[in-house]
Amino acid sequence: MYTVDASVWVNGFDRRELGHETSRQVLDLLGRRAIAIIVPNLLLAEVAGAIGRTRNDSAQARMFATALAGLPNVTLVPLDDHLSHEALALAAQHGIRGADSVYAAVAVQSGTTLVSLDNEHLTRLADIVPTKTPAAVLADLVAAS
Repeated sequence: MYTVDASVWVNGFDRRELGHETSRQVLDLLGRRAIAIIVPNLLLAEVAGAIGRTRNDSAQARMFATALAGLPNVTLVPLDDHLSHEALALAAQHGIRGADSVYAAVAVQSGTTLVSLDNEHLTRLADIVPTKTPAAVLADLVAAS
């Protein structure tokens, strides 16, 4: 099971970004193998905002976020009081941004590996939750097949 940060979803969507193909392959493999992805519902606003901003296309941004929400292997977790307090503690203790702390809190709460392109996730949370880049997850998935 994985928690996939918005950075990976946006990277997989945007062919102009460095590493796009790796992120796309990981997301495709997770979907094809029906491997559970547990993410905060914040993801939808983050990807819609990033795509809308970079593409200047609100319709495309909404369609992508809506499609993501409908993926059968994706579970959206609401930001309730418990999760927000966990995110607050992680943000304060590890000096990570607020939205990044929400993904980390979901990963901790659900016992998943956090997949991210965010250096703060990868370096500051390694002792708290398993963290991997899309390339590392892709290598694991290929090796497991």
